Amino acid sequence: MAIPAEILAVERPKNTKVKKSGERYLVIKRTCKRVEGRNIPVDLGTIGEIVDGRYVAKRNEPRRKEIDVKDFGEIELCDRCADGLLQELADVWDLGDAKRLYVIALLRAAYGNVRNRDLQLQYQTSFVSEKIPGVALSENAVSAFLSSIGEDYSHICEFMRNRVARYADKNIIIDGMLKDYNSVTGSLSEFSRKALKKGSKDISLMYAYSPQAMEPIAVKAYPGNMLDSTAISDFLSQYKVTSGLMIFDKGFHNDALFEYIDKNKDMAALIPLKSDSKLIGKYGMDNPVDILEGYTDGTVMYKKVKMKNGKWLYAFRDAKAAYEQEVGYVERAEKNKNFSAKDYEQKRKRFGLIVFQSKRNLEPLNVYLAYLGRWEIEVFFDHYKNIVDRDEVNVHTDYRTYATELINFLTVIITMRVKKKLKKTGLSKNYSQKQIFRYLSKYKKVRSNANGKWESATMLKYISEICSVLGI
Repeated sequence: MAIPAEILAVERPKNTKVKKSGERYLVIKRTCKRVEGRNIPVDLGTIGEIVDGRYVAKRNEPRRKEIDVKDFGEIELCDRCADGLLQELADVWDLGDAKRLYVIALLRAAYGNVRNRDLQLQYQTSFVSEKIPGVALSENAVSAFLSSIGEDYSHICEFMRNRVARYADKNIIIDGMLKDYNSVTGSLSEFSRKALKKGSKDISLMYAYSPQAMEPIAVKAYPGNMLDSTAISDFLSQYKVTSGLMIFDKGFHNDALFEYIDKNKDMAALIPLKSDSKLIGKYGMDNPVDILEGYTDGTVMYKKVKMKNGKWLYAFRDAKAAYEQEVGYVERAEKNKNFSAKDYEQKRKRFGLIVFQSKRNLEPLNVYLAYLGRWEIEVFFDHYKNIVDRDEVNVHTDYRTYATELINFLTVIITMRVKKKLKKTGLSKNYSQKQIFRYLSKYKKVRSNANGKWESATMLKYISEICSVLGI
């Protein structure tokens, strides 16, 4: 088919011809060669085409793909709150591995439960790829990386021990939590005491938490069927916890724990006695009569006694809690038609009562405040499960589980610091943490020229004001 005259009339390089290909008009470079005394035309290949009445040259090299709009707000907030964490990692791992651990944790803190297959995309489209370039996060690369980190388990323990050392001589709350973990190959996947109700196996995580810093100090994974009272001695010895005031729940009672604490002179513990402990009756701890001076939130009475073995007992009764427990007991007994005056009289003295044992002579007010601080870890567990979205384990070998829990740990440190930042700035009074991150997701960095300067995209005024309050 003849080429239209208006196409042939378009100015194009010399020694070319126009060839129609479908609906396109290609421009072909030509030359000639001498064959048996005659000039024979030879096509050298397509060098461009006619588009909209003009010649467009073909690029000899494909244009390198660039991403010129990247998420900035949530990444910047998390990165600032994570100050010092990358250095902690680099103190243990080589810088390349430290960067990869940090970037994965940062992405998950900023975006929530990012699956391994999506890490590369989130990395490339966020500004962390500009801050820390060259991190390999393809699904296969991450899978191999997790296995490698888990195999070198001693590095994880060293990292945790370093963090424990930073909090020496401080109050440390220790508690455990269970997470769903159904694995055929992983030895940490076992049926816990709650497994029958849930219908799934668990992994047990032992956490140490600092009420002063309001962040976790260390974590260690155990099989789901291991009791906290069994795991605690291993946790303390493996991570070399040898000083400070440990605050435990009732479930940690065991002789090995007490022996370990008694052996370390710089270490003490607050652990509640069980309600049926004989020590309560023996030392009259169910009758605290002194008002706890300095504690204004409620009426709390206390009693402090030194035992014959040199250790101390601290009893506290919260009058409000005692009233609520007593009313609840009577209502339940009446509803179940099993009220017993004798049983009621025995229990009445224990309503609102909590008794601690410790080898250290402490101020009663400090003991009670330390006990109240233990509930911070319950807030932390709720944050871990609901804000960070880490209530399931999605890997199926022990090595990758160890590495994944390390990254989860780093992620929670960052998000707890973010929470503290939002509280300090006052933003948490009006916005939830998820709302803040949703607003920050509108804060982008853009560049209008290839390899040009990054600039902030235009934002709505209220988002800009939030960023200003956060200092980002």
